[in-house]
Amino acid sequence: MYYASQKKSSRKRYHSELARRFREDLILDGKEPKSVQSYLAAVAHLAEHARCSPDRLSEEQIRQYLLLRSQSLKPNSMRPVLAGLQFFYRVTVPRDWKTLAATRIPKSRTLPAVLMPEQVWRLIDATRAFHFQVFFRTAYTCGLRPGDTRHLTVHDVDSDRMLLQVRTTKGRNDRCVPLPKATLAALREYWLTHRNPKWLFPARADLKNMATATKPISERSVQRSFAQVVQSLGLKQKGLCPHTLRHSYATAMLEAGANLKVLQTYLGHKNLQATEVYLHLTQHSDQKARRIIERLMNGPLPPEESQEDGGPESA
Repeated sequence: MYYASQKKSSRKRYHSELARRFREDLILDGKEPKSVQSYLAAVAHLAEHARCSPDRLSEEQIRQYLLLRSQSLKPNSMRPVLAGLQFFYRVTVPRDWKTLAATRIPKSRTLPAVLMPEQVWRLIDATRAFHFQVFFRTAYTCGLRPGDTRHLTVHDVDSDRMLLQVRTTKGRNDRCVPLPKATLAALREYWLTHRNPKWLFPARADLKNMATATKPISERSVQRSFAQVVQSLGLKQKGLCPHTLRHSYATAMLEAGANLKVLQTYLGHKNLQATEVYLHLTQHSDQKARRIIERLMNGPLPPEESQEDGGPESA
């Protein structure tokens, strides 16, 4: 009985003192809010699994825990778990453990789901709620992340230069993106329905008080609306989510011949490699490569075909 109560007090200690310290360390390190939450959740899960405060665990216990989690989680889900534990045992509760330093997550090469332009416009047109229709149009035509779109403010719209200032963004790197005229008109029309002095997409918990809402529209409501439209259209493609609109924008831009470096600045990518992934999704590049393969990789042409094609003998 004493042992059980001691275990319970150890877990409670993590959820109060250590968790507070861990959160502070993450904030001081400049971690994004989502990273803070995922790292906290990773160590909290460890504490629940071990039924003990994580500062009392041994390296072997951590090693067995990582083995167990790696067998049940996909690489992308395992990354924040490992990163959270590495930070916790490097900064908050310093441990010189080779296990954490040596553990690696295999890189996955999964390509994002994309929709063709005609599919995206059909999705936008099928969105019944006007505010979500404008939301999806803005996210797609400006290549924004859902979080970027949710946090747009009235002051982010530069109608003189037809630009949209993206401030609250991943990596905290502000950027400007071109703002199409039709999107500007849609934003203006929707803003007139609520007239919030700050948010372009204010929270809709109380429709009567949207003008005084102090928070933007919720992430969950955006996800739910997108899923409903996808279901109504019968789209069976896996991985479709609000972020798909950004992927579709990037792919459509490259298909149309946009410069890769320019697209990188529009998307706000720090590294060109992050933008280059969309090259694998463009039909234009694939078709061009296929034509080259047909021309070069079918072996030497017969003499008569070489002459017809303007070969050396016909020159």
